[in-house]
Amino acid sequence: MKEPFNLGSHLSARDIIAKTVAPVVAVTASEDAEELCRLNHIPSFTDLIKPFGDTLEKVTPRDWQGVPMSIDNFNVRFKSINKLEEPNHQAVMRLVQNQVKSRGEQYTGNIKKIRNRSDVAEDYLNVHLNDLTPWYTDFRDTLLSLRGIAEYETFDHPVATMIVISSLNTDPISTIMQLYNPNIPSFTLDKPYVDTNILRYYVVLHDPNLTTFEHSMAFFDKLKRTVGLHCYLLTINSKPRNPKDEDSIEDRSEDNIRHIWEEPLSESYRIESELQSYVTSNPDSSVSSLNTTPLSPSVGGGHTRSSSVSSSTSNLPATVVHGTSVQSFPIDSDNNSNQDSIARETIVINEEQQQASIQYGRCLTDENVNQIRSMVQEFVAQSLIPFMERNVQQWNEQVASARRGLTGRLFGASRRLFGTSSRSSSTQSLQSVAAQGPNVPYGSSSITVYPFAAPEAQMRKLADFAFMLRDYKFAYTIYDTVRRDYATEKAYKYHAGTQEMMGVCLLMMDQPLTSKTDVDRHFELAVQQYLNRCRSIFHATRTTIIYYELLKDRQMWKDIPTALVRMTGEDSDLRSGLFLEQAAHCFLRVNKPMVRKYGFHLVMAGHRYGKASQSITVDEYTKRLHAYRCYELAAAVLDNHSWSIAKNHVQFALGRQAFHLGRLEDSVAYFSNVLTDTKQTSQQQIAHIREFLFIYKQYAAQAGFDPLKRSFPNLGLPIIDNRTIQVTLSNAQSNLTHREEWAAMEIELLEESIANGFISSSKRAMAVQQQDDDRIVCAVEESAIIHVELYNPLQIAITLNSVILGCQYKASSKSQDSETVEHEEMLEGKQIEGSDLFEFEHFKLQKVSSVTLDPLEKKTISLAVVPGHEGSLLVTGLHYTLNDLVHTFKPFRKQGKRLNKTKEERMSVVYAPDRSLDILVTSPMPLLDLTLHHVPETILSGEVVQTVLEINNKGNKGLTALRLKTSHPSFICVGNPEDMDKNIYTADGSSTLSKMRLDNKLFDASVISIPLPGKKDSYQGAVKPGETTLVPLWIRGDRIGKHTFKLLFSYQSDEDNVMIAHRTLRYSAQMQVLPSLKINAFTRPSTTAINEYILGIEIENLQTVTQFELVQLNASSPMWDISPLSIDLSNSQDIESKTNIPPRQTTFAYYKIQRIASYESDISNIPEAWTSNALGALLNNQKKNDSKEKNLPPPIDLHLSKIAFRKNEIPADAPPLKTFSLNSRMHWRLGNLENQFPNISKEKYNQLFTLYNSGDVDLAIYWNIPNMKRQGHHYIIGVNLGIQQNPFQGNSTELMNQQNRTMFEATAKERAMLINSLTRNRVIKDESPVKVLVSAPDKKAHNFDNEGLLKVPVCLTLMNCSWNRTSRYTLELLSWSKTDQKNTNSGKSYLSIYPFHWNGSTVFTGSLQPEERKDIQVFAVFQLPGVYDINRWKLTVRTDDKEGSEVFVHQPTLPQLIATTTTS
Repeated sequence: MKEPFNLGSHLSARDIIAKTVAPVVAVTASEDAEELCRLNHIPSFTDLIKPFGDTLEKVTPRDWQGVPMSIDNFNVRFKSINKLEEPNHQAVMRLVQNQVKSRGEQYTGNIKKIRNRSDVAEDYLNVHLNDLTPWYTDFRDTLLSLRGIAEYETFDHPVATMIVISSLNTDPISTIMQLYNPNIPSFTLDKPYVDTNILRYYVVLHDPNLTTFEHSMAFFDKLKRTVGLHCYLLTINSKPRNPKDEDSIEDRSEDNIRHIWEEPLSESYRIESELQSYVTSNPDSSVSSLNTTPLSPSVGGGHTRSSSVSSSTSNLPATVVHGTSVQSFPIDSDNNSNQDSIARETIVINEEQQQASIQYGRCLTDENVNQIRSMVQEFVAQSLIPFMERNVQQWNEQVASARRGLTGRLFGASRRLFGTSSRSSSTQSLQSVAAQGPNVPYGSSSITVYPFAAPEAQMRKLADFAFMLRDYKFAYTIYDTVRRDYATEKAYKYHAGTQEMMGVCLLMMDQPLTSKTDVDRHFELAVQQYLNRCRSIFHATRTTIIYYELLKDRQMWKDIPTALVRMTGEDSDLRSGLFLEQAAHCFLRVNKPMVRKYGFHLVMAGHRYGKASQSITVDEYTKRLHAYRCYELAAAVLDNHSWSIAKNHVQFALGRQAFHLGRLEDSVAYFSNVLTDTKQTSQQQIAHIREFLFIYKQYAAQAGFDPLKRSFPNLGLPIIDNRTIQVTLSNAQSNLTHREEWAAMEIELLEESIANGFISSSKRAMAVQQQDDDRIVCAVEESAIIHVELYNPLQIAITLNSVILGCQYKASSKSQDSETVEHEEMLEGKQIEGSDLFEFEHFKLQKVSSVTLDPLEKKTISLAVVPGHEGSLLVTGLHYTLNDLVHTFKPFRKQGKRLNKTKEERMSVVYAPDRSLDILVTSPMPLLDLTLHHVPETILSGEVVQTVLEINNKGNKGLTALRLKTSHPSFICVGNPEDMDKNIYTADGSSTLSKMRLDNKLFDASVISIPLPGKKDSYQGAVKPGETTLVPLWIRGDRIGKHTFKLLFSYQSDEDNVMIAHRTLRYSAQMQVLPSLKINAFTRPSTTAINEYILGIEIENLQTVTQFELVQLNASSPMWDISPLSIDLSNSQDIESKTNIPPRQTTFAYYKIQRIASYESDISNIPEAWTSNALGALLNNQKKNDSKEKNLPPPIDLHLSKIAFRKNEIPADAPPLKTFSLNSRMHWRLGNLENQFPNISKEKYNQLFTLYNSGDVDLAIYWNIPNMKRQGHHYIIGVNLGIQQNPFQGNSTELMNQQNRTMFEATAKERAMLINSLTRNRVIKDESPVKVLVSAPDKKAHNFDNEGLLKVPVCLTLMNCSWNRTSRYTLELLSWSKTDQKNTNSGKSYLSIYPFHWNGSTVFTGSLQPEERKDIQVFAVFQLPGVYDINRWKLTVRTDDKEGSEVFVHQPTLPQLIATTTTS
């Protein structure tokens, strides 16, 4: 895997390209040298010197003619010798997608909206494109920096290798041969096209804390005499700068030293881990690790240089850095040891803590850093550059000159014309080798390569060396020479690479271009060959990026869009969107900004971003965000133009993207803008309306409002001419008012309502005043007719539903102004039987169910309004629903006559107020009658039946605040009127919660508020006089037996200025509950993971005829989740056999309960902490806080998990099911508390205990009887899988010794009894808070004869599951005894008779904080093959927070087997 370069945001394009293809130095270091770096918290020597490759001082290489050239910013790329391969292209593109996503989400800038050329001002042009679109900058840097060895170019082939050893090494020559030996088969660079005859530079690390300088100098001199002058003695300090501060050295790393490695390492390892995660999550990529997946296909053994020497580098350990710890892991010594070691070099860094905790270079001094910098400078200036210069001279004289001469050309021509096929086997010509790896095009089995010794390969390397030495003119000449050979021999990838570099050389030269056409032709041919011949989109994309950056550097803005649009293919919409967006911004930077082309390309970019979000759903949101931004910028361009079709297209696209982004309100607004476009065709108008209606429906569901009630503002359909609105009178009259006496019960209910806070605010008395003579005068109950003209401007028909007037009533007879707004909600009323009138609080209104407007039709409708009270009634507008989905309110804005009396009125347009819609109305407690319908005499246990509660208000006032108190709260649930006839066991799509927040307090489940029509927020709803409403009431057979339900109803008037505020009504019903299912459940801990349990449920059908069908299993818990084990949900036959229960039969199933991964316990908010504090306050006689909110337990989040056995998914959070669940939990909780704490009164339960504890699990089993259409569910309440602890966690000794003054002896005895029941509760026994898990491989193969003992790692995981108690533990690894052998020989055990032994320490002690997890690594040693039980340990646990606390001892109950086999 390759580490990316930090290319910089504002470097010039030439610097970026030169830095990207800088010479590569392969670094290999011995283990002792690497250890010195790790002691400084730097993972490897490569990471140590890598930053210094970008900080070189001026160097002066010579060109091919020997003329010196001064370079101020020369760079060198240091790479580990094991990290030279190119990464997986798919992984790189996925990384790019993630970076575009991340940058798009984090971007907070506001791109200026350009409407015309004048907007392209200096403030816009001064913003660098990299800052304007940072997501493209990340895309560019990633593709340019993630490079590796390729067969067709040598930029990433190592120019030199740096071999690093320590001065303490006892055998340096042997170590050097192990570190760099190109003659072994498994050597990293063993490829036919890679030349391993490169510069070797030797570095000796001297640690003054471990050896003397004289010793290191002698070692260095001896090495120099052996290997030559390319050596350097480097001092690396491995101990603290101040020996007295050794313990605190982690906090004393100097900032200037730490910052050298902090940012490069963190960014490098972040990208490395992301690439690694992609490969591991995509097994189809045919790779197991990015480090073993070269971009260039790897070559088989038939093309390696040597197969006789074995590698010794398998003994070198790789390094893993995590936080501030440094660990070494051994590498298996097999044939793939190098690749395995690379695969294990995955660096895992905690990004949130790395800058604060990892002290890079903690022991280094400024002198050490300066010496490293000097070493790199000396290496580059005195070794690397002279080596490259000598090679350039040698290859130019021996190869290039001969190829450029006449003889060379004739020889090449004769070879092409008269050559035979036998040349394919020569090492000096083109070869075809087997191809493998993730980047090989589909269907390709071989690739064409030139061996490194071939003249064509040497010519390419000569040109690349010249390019890296900044001799671009000479490099261009060599590329042009060798290009012809590649074209002749059809080496297409080589040819494309040379075409690319020729164009790059022309643009990199510090001189004006002679021909723009030549440059564009080179890049165009390179891109075409990469795409068509080589099928390498990755390299074509990289070429386009380089071309774009170089053109941008020369400010050739007009030429950029052509190059970028060339790569906008159908294979990658994300790449196309990025390039089109860049092209759009380039149009604004030409001399005369092309605003229209800018907008056109933004539209295309938005289209491609939108397609990208459809094809790849991982980053769908961000890609749509990019599409939305592009369309929004394009819309600004179209604002000042009359291109209605283009505008509508962009508005339509914005609406769709806003919808997919979840911005439904904006989406609805955009779609409403195109509804009234008369220039669109009828098909387009239909599409616009269909999209608008669909999205508005989704918006209403998301916002939680009823689209048939809440008004959508500014809806343009239909058009209403306010001038044509007229009001006429009618002689139709009706009288539905009634008066009854309610005085006796009203006073009693009023007092109770005041005590419980269910009294509504008072209403002011009505007063009659005479209105102006110009207003329409209408008596009470007299009809007024309003005539409204509607016009449909579209070419398609539209339908208006529920057309009704909006009215505003005031008790005062004075004229009033309209106080309504365009988002006024739909009026709710009761339809008068036998008519189309709807009765409201102060008036009756006529509602027309449907009005159809044909295309371009005008139609006048007439609507009636019947006032019911004296005062003023203003007709404010018209309510209607478009196409039975979108309700809107169209306010009337009628104007009076134009004023023309005064000079000011004549000089301006002023209208008099219009009073024609203000009607002057000229000249009195509820009674509840209810019936419970469809109540069966018998039901099954758990069965739920729906009855209908008919509520009829026979009074003349509205009925509100209807409440019910029942004697069987777990049997009863009252629903909303709109849930009538609703199947509660069928999901309606509106309830998909996976988490539900509840008030975790004990409550009175016997009191139920019955919802009435119009209920909203704190308003309880009301039943108007003479109206009847039906409310569903569900009854569930919670317990077997005969039951008499006692129901007490109380209700109030909707007016609080009367004497009686509420009334009561008693009602009773009888019902018998018969047996249905008998359910038994058990749990046991899992042996595979901590905090995991196995749940077994046995269900017996007690019926003799009826067959039950299990539908779903639900679990609700703060911290546990459930999943099936024994039921295969993908196999319908398995489901049928295990969920259908015939009469008198039993079924059994297993499930897995595990802790939710995202659950995090906060000790200040968990229920157990609140209960412990409340009990402590009770025992200490502390006074209660006056604030009720402070005395309430914190709310709790319940995780809802469902296992559906049928296609229909039951919504567990639906109101009836949720109510039944909470009521059953409350019923169980009260019984449980009475059993556990008999000395605490029930009145104090809600002050001391919570409804749920954090470890509770409630199960619900849903069933139905298909033939009888009966459904129900059973509960398994109170399954607690947490660590059982006493609810009171305070200090009991202090409570017993505390002496509180009391007046009576009985009070002191009560307190002592209470303390004793809490601290020594026999019902609740404390459990050990620590859980143990042993992990080891099941099988292990080993060559016992040749390799001796087998050492197997075993991991023992300890976890403290207590929420507050710290535990001390002692873990003992038990040794094998002779008793075990006797038991084995006697045949009582199937284990091997040979013993095993523990290696290393066998006793471990420590402490565990609450919720802390600790892994202990031990090793078991086996002498012979066999089957062994390694579960031989003993764990002793003692809690720290209590004196004399109980000691818990853990010993294994089940064997942990491991089988060892021998290999030949």
